[in-house]
Amino acid sequence: MLRLGKFSLIIVTRCNLRCRLCCEYVPQNKAFPDMTVEEANKILSAAFAVVDRIGTLHLTGGGEPFLHPQLAGLVETAMEYKDRFDRLMLFTNSTIPVSNELLDVIKRYKEKILVQTSLYNVRPDQEEATLKLLTENKVTCKVEKYYGDDQSFGGWVDFGGWEPYRRSAAELEKVFRTCSVTRVLQGNWRTRDGKVHWCTRSQRGMELGRLPNNADDYVDLLDPFESRETKRAKFLKIGNAKYISACEYCSGDAGTLELTKRYPAAEQL
Repeated sequence: MLRLGKFSLIIVTRCNLRCRLCCEYVPQNKAFPDMTVEEANKILSAAFAVVDRIGTLHLTGGGEPFLHPQLAGLVETAMEYKDRFDRLMLFTNSTIPVSNELLDVIKRYKEKILVQTSLYNVRPDQEEATLKLLTENKVTCKVEKYYGDDQSFGGWVDFGGWEPYRRSAAELEKVFRTCSVTRVLQGNWRTRDGKVHWCTRSQRGMELGRLPNNADDYVDLLDPFESRETKRAKFLKIGNAKYISACEYCSGDAGTLELTKRYPAAEQL
């Protein structure tokens, strides 16, 4: 049985905030078109034709997912596969009002949905209103506080620029092994275009052209010339790798416990 612990659809690459340490580098780059409901359905259909089950199906963004005008429709589409995943996770920076349409859909499926609300204290009144609305409607929320002296995880990390670090194989293995994506998540599988990467650094770096396009480091669900067995084998190969090429272009600080490598979250440019 092939089970992915977490699988993310990147539905937007634009944001209403301009965070200095954005790990998706959204402020510095032009946004791609939002994922359509049809595109999401195509990717999910292809994904479940290859994998047997997903733990957390995540509708997320290289940006703010609640900006997506069809988010309610995307939730409905995801729920067409509700028997194939454990829970649906939505993410928000809490600064965008929740539409009535979206709230109705979330309430309809709330037994299956978790909303992660990040509180940055950038727009405190709206952040409070968003969380209050969700909790009053008995929506399960995971609240991450990212302001003040007691920030979740001690704050954000700096993933650095895109220059190669020229690490040895042993150093690359350490970066991969100690990374929270490997150590905690056992893969933060994510895709915007059907090419499923192990982590944000790999996916975002390659789509922006900042990392060499290494087909060994992703599974192209929409490739008609690769069999189901080949794609399944590739998921396993990447998951069991000693490192991936993106490790050479990453600070390696993801998941670090060193507070000196943690910075205040969501500082605006």
